[in-house]
Amino acid sequence: MNDRDVNILGICRFSMLGRGDWKAYRNQPDEALETIYLKQAQDLFAPERLEARLATFEHLTLRSLANQSDGDFRLLVASSDRMPDKYRKRLETICRDVEQVVLRFLPPTHISDAIQQIAPEVGLDLADTVQFRLDDDDCVSKDYIRRLRRHAASMWRNAHFAVSFPSIFYCITDGPTEGIYDWYSPFFSAGAAIRHSSRTIFDYGHYAIPTRLVAVTDPHFPNIVTHRGDNDTPRHAPEILRKRGMRPASRADVERAIERHFDYLTAEGMELCSFDRMLATA
Repeated sequence: MNDRDVNILGICRFSMLGRGDWKAYRNQPDEALETIYLKQAQDLFAPERLEARLATFEHLTLRSLANQSDGDFRLLVASSDRMPDKYRKRLETICRDVEQVVLRFLPPTHISDAIQQIAPEVGLDLADTVQFRLDDDDCVSKDYIRRLRRHAASMWRNAHFAVSFPSIFYCITDGPTEGIYDWYSPFFSAGAAIRHSSRTIFDYGHYAIPTRLVAVTDPHFPNIVTHRGDNDTPRHAPEILRKRGMRPASRADVERAIERHFDYLTAEGMELCSFDRMLATA
């Protein structure tokens, strides 16, 4: 398999309503869904939250993908058709100038069903496509796609396989544990990727992927993961961070990563992941 023959599809959910891996939907019967949607809509479409997510999506997530050294991929941005019109228009504007983006506003649906439906519409057969996931407040190295394509080409004889980039700058941007942490976490959701003939990446709990598929990890190309108070993942006490192996990142680590992997970050992006505060520290 030649590198150039590998199809790549990224998936980012932006305030999407529907079944997936969010906690609100776990073990819930179908008849309970509309009530959950109404509650989730109040949270997802709260103005403060949407303002924050539009900022991280534009200046972190989308900027990292718009500045890839290898731009040959597609990015499905799946959002909700119940999103207030004001924010829908802003999301459309943010996505408009990034040629890789396929933006869809969907009725409540499972994200996997959406992927299965939309991939053929953009000319992709999932059996011959590497899928990766990225949240709307995280970002990847500028060489992420290039490196993912190389790993995929080398593993292509496996009909099903997975790739993870486990080196993470975990940026807690508010609260008592605010700071930037180095974290080695194989198959954390940010940038996790699979190839599968019939399943999507959201059909697996991300940490379960290497127990189901042939898998490779590449620690040399880091991701940035941001966490603030409105995330689905709760805040963690300092002892939990230590137990998970998170250690404070050094200024030298951050400076080196910016130069090698994240030189696309604007002043807004630097502020959103707290890198600016790290570099301002004497």
